[in-house]
Amino acid sequence: MNQLQYIKHQDIDFAKWDKTVLHSQIPFVFAQSFYLNATCPHWDALIIGDYETIFPVTYKTKFGYRYLPQPPFTSQLGAYGNLSLAAEQLFYNYILDHFKLIDIELNITNQWRSEFMNPKNTYTLNYSEDYKFNQNTKRNIAKAKENGFVVEQVANQDIIGLSQHYLNPFLENEVHLSKCTVGVLDDLLKNAILNGSLYTFQVLDKNRTIKALGHFISNGKHTLYLKGTNFDKADNSGSMHILMKHAIEYFSDKSTIFDFGGGSKQGLANFYMGLGGQAMTYSFLQVNKLPRLIKILKNKK
Repeated sequence: MNQLQYIKHQDIDFAKWDKTVLHSQIPFVFAQSFYLNATCPHWDALIIGDYETIFPVTYKTKFGYRYLPQPPFTSQLGAYGNLSLAAEQLFYNYILDHFKLIDIELNITNQWRSEFMNPKNTYTLNYSEDYKFNQNTKRNIAKAKENGFVVEQVANQDIIGLSQHYLNPFLENEVHLSKCTVGVLDDLLKNAILNGSLYTFQVLDKNRTIKALGHFISNGKHTLYLKGTNFDKADNSGSMHILMKHAIEYFSDKSTIFDFGGGSKQGLANFYMGLGGQAMTYSFLQVNKLPRLIKILKNKK
């Protein structure tokens, strides 16, 4: 096996990196360079060989310690490419040796196991398998159609302004994300547009009033529902159901896996299962070897 190399951000060959990601068993968009450049702009890389097997190092520094957190709006990272247990062991030996605090999600294809791992779920739809909407979902789609709702794709030049006006206040005021974190979403949308990977849909009523908005990122194999919301929650008029139906059908011949992007909360899990989603369980690696005083400060955040 080739030796493990640590590559600083400015020295990463992004073309080779992305080629490896896109030829992985499941090429999650989270690991592509345009995505990481938005969610963790200074990320470094661990590689084996000529980018045959890769691992993003999404580090930060606090209290003089380098730690390894999961970037915002990002799920399954870990090892990609030509995977083997021996190769993965090299990566995990490195991060365990060099980071006192680790909070990262590993992608479902990773084989390495540790006592520091816990399971985490997302919900996905595999287009090669049969899927169907449940009765509640069908009723809500019918309700949206009765209300005269239509789904339209948003032009690239209008996406950022629309998202900042409608979605950002929801994320700040109701989801309670910081302005800094919401700014990361703006950067990610811009990078995805430049990469030709962003698809945004809106639901409009008969008066052309927006009822729902949703962002999707797709690389031709993995399609991610990134973020979105509806603006008719009190009416329960089915706008989000018809938006997701449209997206699922839109990507059916453009992707292999449709990723609902979460589902740890039961309400969201029920919504995604109603659209045909199946649980995908992957691993969350958590290690804390910080000194006791720093642990106390961390817990008080």
